[in-house]
Amino acid sequence: MNDKELNAAIGKRIRNLREKQKKTREQVAELANISSQFLFEIETGKKGMTARTVINLAKTLSVSTDFLLLGTSSTSSTLLEGLPKTYQQLADDFLNVFAKGAASIVYESKIK
Repeated sequence: MNDKELNAAIGKRIRNLREKQKKTREQVAELANISSQFLFEIETGKKGMTARTVINLAKTLSVSTDFLLLGTSSTSSTLLEGLPKTYQQLADDFLNVFAKGAASIVYESKIK
């Protein structure tokens, strides 16, 4: 996969997450400390980003940097390695729900 394809895949994941969470581009950009124009360019695969921006977007969207960059989560593979796949998925789902709840509390406090 070349850089252009990689940027497009990462951008698509970011846009899908943002839309799934019903957040506007402006909301996500503000929380991630980037401009909404830059976020648009990331989502459309036109631009790459620094490690800091990846981290900020992952925190804003309540996902791991692994998920943004690779489309996979490392949580189950590292923390829950010995568990059957079904339990790994349940634990991963629980952690995602927990992270989204925590992120919404942080988000709510920033807009007040």
